[in-house]
Amino acid sequence: MKSQLTACIQQAIAIALIFCCATIVAPVQASNKSQLAGTWVGHWIREGATVDVTMRFSKAQHGFEGSFDSEGLRVVGIPMQKIILSQQNVSWEVVSDSSTETYAGQLHGDALSGQFKQGDATGRFSFTRLYNAPSSPKREEITFLSGDVRLSGTIFVPTGTGPHPGIVFLHGSGAEGRWASNYLANRFARKGFAALTFDKQGVGKSGGDWQQAGFEELAADAAAAVDALSAKAYVAPGKVGIHGHSQGGMLAPMVAASGERVAFVIASAGTGRSMRETETYSVENSLGVKNMSPAEAQEAHEFVNAIMETAFGGEPYEHAVEVWEKLRHRPWTFKLPPKASSYWSSSRKTAAYDAPSYWRQVSAPTLLVFGDADERVPARASAASIAEAYLNGRGTSFKVMFFPGADHTFRVRSKDAHAFPWPTTASGYPDALVNWAEETVGLPFIMRATTRK
Repeated sequence: MKSQLTACIQQAIAIALIFCCATIVAPVQASNKSQLAGTWVGHWIREGATVDVTMRFSKAQHGFEGSFDSEGLRVVGIPMQKIILSQQNVSWEVVSDSSTETYAGQLHGDALSGQFKQGDATGRFSFTRLYNAPSSPKREEITFLSGDVRLSGTIFVPTGTGPHPGIVFLHGSGAEGRWASNYLANRFARKGFAALTFDKQGVGKSGGDWQQAGFEELAADAAAAVDALSAKAYVAPGKVGIHGHSQGGMLAPMVAASGERVAFVIASAGTGRSMRETETYSVENSLGVKNMSPAEAQEAHEFVNAIMETAFGGEPYEHAVEVWEKLRHRPWTFKLPPKASSYWSSSRKTAAYDAPSYWRQVSAPTLLVFGDADERVPARASAASIAEAYLNGRGTSFKVMFFPGADHTFRVRSKDAHAFPWPTTASGYPDALVNWAEETVGLPFIMRATTRK
């Protein structure tokens, strides 16, 4: 589980950026609009390493709209902004919450190439036009209520009239919007699933406030999303499952245990241990305790334990501050979140959460997936706890997959130490998830029945 505290002490490599959701249309400065419109496939090249990218440009009333997908980065529909075409020169920007990347190139018939700048680094790009590009799943905007909170999301609708099985994506921790699951939703939609992603409370177009919501409220939001997707005429009755990663994987059994509405469960990198044990594991890995000398490790344990006693054990904030003051000059320490930070209040609110007690109530077919190098969740200990609870409870069908060398996000380290580390997805992921879900809901039988009609 990637916590707010982990975010305070370690900055992940932001390759697959979190981009804003609105596309900005810029005026075109030449009349040759048709030269750019269409689908382009190619690569970004940085420090000798490449990553696949597919770009889509379309005409707009006063210019162009554009977005890109990348299997390597596991993103779809990322907006490209300030698109300018002047004679043969093309430029655009990609804007995230923390940075702006710039791209400038030349258009020569069916070829487009140039340079980009990401922070202080530069690279090259090279694309060719793709004719007869396969169509993307249609997207349908949706709003629905969870209690008094109005939530907003997107359904990736597969081709055909249905009935389609469905899948709802639960959120990880923090301010997570629908963008976080759009890549997987797109993959599932291409294989015949109606896939719903939605903004967490207080994020994007959703009401409420995730910082004030407990696990019960977040699980209720997910259950409402399942009901909203199930109500669609093109969705097969009783065939809607859920996928949850990290915190979403931890909440999945709470959603599935709330009734018979969930057809299957995919819990990805979710903990089966206590909240305190999981957070201790995560923070100590962030500090690098395993690589410390025995004396340093003992001090680090003291520091982390003081944080856990405050966050989960009810000790006053001053207790953690006292230990921090004692060890603050150690190179591995970090400044504590402020006393008013939601980290402390949310931790205390969720301290008593017991995932195995909910797994014992789950009867839906379940797939657990873990990276065996997960630095945030004790993967094998979690799998063992969940399996024992599920199989000794109401469980009916259970499978566990470990991806060798994969971290919490199912990435593996590049074997080329000299090349730029574009993210590399663990072999077999996410196809294994989609294939398991297909087999579980009997998708081929649904499709054959639809064809006969």
